Amino acid sequence: MKQYIILMIAICLLVAPVISAAPDYTFKFGEDAKLIASCDINGVPCTPALASCNLTLRKDMDNSYVVNFKPMTVSFGGDINYTVNNNDLEIGDYSGKINCIQSGENKTATFTAQINPTGDARGYGLFLVLAFGSLLLLAGGILLKNEYVGFISGTLFIVTGIYSMIYGIGGLADLYTRAIAFVCIGLGFIFAIAAGYKIVEGILEESNSAF
Repeated sequence: MKQYIILMIAICLLVAPVISAAPDYTFKFGEDAKLIASCDINGVPCTPALASCNLTLRKDMDNSYVVNFKPMTVSFGGDINYTVNNNDLEIGDYSGKINCIQSGENKTATFTAQINPTGDARGYGLFLVLAFGSLLLLAGGILLKNEYVGFISGTLFIVTGIYSMIYGIGGLADLYTRAIAFVCIGLGFIFAIAAGYKIVEGILEESNSAF
């Protein structure tokens, strides 16, 4: 039974971060979005004197253009950038393309971007790891009747709640995410205190039986 529980925990912790793929760029709503990339063509870094780079950025929700093949700033060393004004951006997902030409050679790269209320780029991955880990440890503690595992589960619930309170969930931070955070913290304290009481009680019983 122990081996199956450990295997389930390991699988969930490995799979959870993959459930939601993070975008290439994440920006906070209400702030300008500075897109920075590196450019090289056939192994040669793009230079201001030779390279011409252009940016295209579209909203995924309606496929409308935010930036339509606008020139990017090319710096020495191959860095290129473009700043999108926050007034042109809404909360949601975006698809972008960068096209660079240097010495007659052409290179195109695509990317994804996201605008969310917190600017957090971790998506649902870390939250799911913490949440699944908390639940699995709780189930393992109950099945194994192990107070120490239960205490760790309670502590992880608290960590999950604190993380949700600070960073939101998947880039969302509203009353719902805060409610989830408070529930996680409350459950964590209940499980941790209950398990801690059992641990202390067991220690005291062992001490009494030793005399």
